[in-house]
Amino acid sequence: MSVINRLEELLIAGLLAFMALTTCLQVVLRYVFNSGILWGMEATSYAFLWMVLLGVSYGIRTNSHIAVDLFVRKLSPAPRRTLTLFAGLLCIVYAVLMLQGSYVYVDRLLFLGVDAQDIPVPKWLLSAALPIGFAFLILRLLDALKDIYQGRRETLGGEHEGQSDDKAEITNKETGAE
Repeated sequence: MSVINRLEELLIAGLLAFMALTTCLQVVLRYVFNSGILWGMEATSYAFLWMVLLGVSYGIRTNSHIAVDLFVRKLSPAPRRTLTLFAGLLCIVYAVLMLQGSYVYVDRLLFLGVDAQDIPVPKWLLSAALPIGFAFLILRLLDALKDIYQGRRETLGGEHEGQSDDKAEITNKETGAE
């Protein structure tokens, strides 16, 4: 699994770098040379699609999504875990519905033979980010719910601000770090 995790991180970073370089090149070409790259905007849009959908599952894996947990934090541990598991199940239902819909969409693009507007690539290939991203999200959510159920994780989102600081302070005292 660590190879897949590393590949996911490299792909997200590569897509971000590609988007930044393409956008900067477009700006320079447009304002300095009164020119541009025909496929630049479309390529950046598809790269953004892939980056966002891979980033959603990455955020679940690294517990880095924003969590609105003011109400949930006031509950005792057992109801908090139950509510978090229920919320996770709702997320999985949503992701499964999106996976199904995106699969139908990509399948129709493949069947119709639609090409991208400015890139000489089949549109289904570029849009495959949708079912792939939602499939990864479902896997990450299942893994997160397993960890929550087993008590190794508390939330689907980022740690509470005060709790993170307390944990860091305890860790620093244990290791002797400042």
